[in-house]
Amino acid sequence: MLLGWQAAGTWGPAHRGIGATPAEVLRAGLGLLASGELLAHALVSLQELALGFVLAVLVGVPLGLAMGRVPRLGHLLDPLVMTGHATPRIALLPVLVLWLGIGVASKAALAFLGAVFPVLVNTLAGVRQLDPLWERAVRAFGGRSVTVLAKVVLPGTLPAVMGGLRLGLGRALIGVIVGEMYVSVAGVGQLLAVYGNAGRTGELLALAGLVGLVSLAGVQACRAAEARLGPWRRGPAP
Repeated sequence: MLLGWQAAGTWGPAHRGIGATPAEVLRAGLGLLASGELLAHALVSLQELALGFVLAVLVGVPLGLAMGRVPRLGHLLDPLVMTGHATPRIALLPVLVLWLGIGVASKAALAFLGAVFPVLVNTLAGVRQLDPLWERAVRAFGGRSVTVLAKVVLPGTLPAVMGGLRLGLGRALIGVIVGEMYVSVAGVGQLLAVYGNAGRTGELLALAGLVGLVSLAGVQACRAAEARLGPWRRGPAP
């Protein structure tokens, strides 16, 4: 694929400026890295991503467990959760900027809104699909609610929770990049907007590749965490 891309960019119609070859993308990426510009902006984006995603996990997982275990709470909050899940988060960016400014906080909030609903909905679905016989077996041997939570609910919902984390991480990253492209003074998204306006295809593709690598690394980290937390599961995580 890379050889075909290089050939098309060198001798094909793409050499007229429609695109950039892999060699040009690599040179552009190394130039951004050598100048220190990429590192400074990437640290801002990673800070926003980490703040929003960690907060989404801390809110989404416990709330999903509570909604699944307490039927009345689930019936009460389910319409609100589904409405929020279906609402485009980027539409809330102007409001977030008015409330939190154009700095890290507004993009972290956008990342939180992007991640919290996939995490919450997947956790809720994982709790609801648990076999009631598992809980009855624990109760029959004298297990209390804490034991049921530790031995049945948490292990049984682990695959759904980790699936929600992987989805939420991607949504959080999208929220950060798009938010920075619209309104920001720093970040990878802001660099994308600058180089997009300047028509610098090499830098654009290098930055897009960096975002893809960050997403891939996050997904692999989630799979490694699932393998560590659930050693009884066989095969790779879906």
